[in-house]
Amino acid sequence: MRKKIDSGDLLRLVICSDLRRNLLICLNEDKKSLGDLRTELNISSTTAIHALRELEKSNLAFQDKDKNYTLTKIGRIITLKVADFSNTVDILKKHERFWLEHDLSGIPDDMMEKIGWLKGSTLIEDTPTDIFKVHANFVSLLSKAKVIKGVSSIFVPEFMKLFEDLIINKNVEVELIFTKEVAGKIDDLTIEKIFNNKGSKLKLYITKEDMKAAFTVTDSFLSFGLFHIDGSYDYNRDLITYDKKGIEWGRDLYEWYLQRAERV
Repeated sequence: MRKKIDSGDLLRLVICSDLRRNLLICLNEDKKSLGDLRTELNISSTTAIHALRELEKSNLAFQDKDKNYTLTKIGRIITLKVADFSNTVDILKKHERFWLEHDLSGIPDDMMEKIGWLKGSTLIEDTPTDIFKVHANFVSLLSKAKVIKGVSSIFVPEFMKLFEDLIINKNVEVELIFTKEVAGKIDDLTIEKIFNNKGSKLKLYITKEDMKAAFTVTDSFLSFGLFHIDGSYDYNRDLITYDKKGIEWGRDLYEWYLQRAERV
């Protein structure tokens, strides 16, 4: 009978060893032979076997009748959490200043728990020689989108004209959530022109939430911006991701705001 291992020892076993953690993540993809693990992780058989025995003793992995290694049910659950934790650490360290220097109150707790989904993101920043880099990149990406869902508590006059062109001339589906303050700045004639256009796919919503974020999620990317700690919006930095999980994170966050908004 295998010796029971307490939660503290199990935590140290998984977290404190890159090798064991990588073995678990590798086995989560599919069952693997010793040779597969040795090749994929670039380790020796002796090293792999020693680590695998530790995982077996802890009831996280086992060797099946075909001599392949696979995760136990407990091992698979723990691996999913370990992988998520690893992704979270990666995204927070990768863009450390971005997270430290901004107000994160616009991200609800349940979405913060999934922040690791943004692991594949890239930080776009203005430079002294290209002060409109963030803006130009966003407009370029937006012009290629087929479905656009945006949340904003900032007003940029140029964007409504851009949305007008996308909706009327390119038949793009657009949903926008604004604060009352931003909605009050939008030109009524522009909105009327869009709504009166046959086949218009514009949906407008207004929220009473004090939104501390401005982001756009489309069929192909997520562009995410935040406010500085002092309350001013950071126009000079955007987090961009084309990754499937990152886009899903953006859609979930949009739905969170949508539930707190009213259709115009």
